[in-house]
Amino acid sequence: MKRTLSLIIILLALAASTYAQKPSVESIRKKLSLGFGVFTDIWMKVPDSINPRAINQGFDVSIRYSSPLDKKGRMSFFFGGGIGAHNFYNQALLGTGKYNIYEKLPAGVGPNESYFYNAPPKFNGQKIEVKKSKLSITYIDVPFGFKYMASNKAHVTLGFKVGWSINNHTKYKGSDLEGSGYEVTEKSIKLRNIDGFHYGPFAEIGYKWFGASVFYQLSSVFEKDLGPQIRPLSLGIVFRPF
Repeated sequence: MKRTLSLIIILLALAASTYAQKPSVESIRKKLSLGFGVFTDIWMKVPDSINPRAINQGFDVSIRYSSPLDKKGRMSFFFGGGIGAHNFYNQALLGTGKYNIYEKLPAGVGPNESYFYNAPPKFNGQKIEVKKSKLSITYIDVPFGFKYMASNKAHVTLGFKVGWSINNHTKYKGSDLEGSGYEVTEKSIKLRNIDGFHYGPFAEIGYKWFGASVFYQLSSVFEKDLGPQIRPLSLGIVFRPF
């Protein structure tokens, strides 16, 4: 699947390049657009024992190169690059194997598998309160697709993007899980079993430089059989003034 998607990107990029014959610097500049967006992730297939936050804010920035497919320039093909950050806020903790405060695996979890688990109300006689817990993943993305621009500047975009994880971490704020009674803030980086590749379709609808967007990640955040198969449905707004 990964090789197939990579080949599709290369072929589409090559096809797009055929529309530009000896482009000038000015013509290239006019075909480039820079945009940014903010969104919230609705997390799908979350384990029943986990209570995710309603708003999971994220952001992305992208640059696109468009090539018209008709004389009026209403329909165009685009490809580009960008960076996007997704967050999963919840009241749970992330463990791998026996690495958790219980020092034992939950039922049905493999010895190398990652999983979410809830902290106990008390540990070593001390109350445990989770104030903040989140999983964050940042991707370098390659979007491509088609855009239709009406005469009144309303537009619709249908596309697909693939991306590679460049950063992942969890952040916890709350009571010391070892029961010391202190409040701590901890960050764990280079998490195990995070899938380094993601992909999915997206759509945008808008007017001039403003629009609404939706992206559904077809791939799971964790590798198959090595973690919960959660995936985000991202709903947001996008600004493309440049």
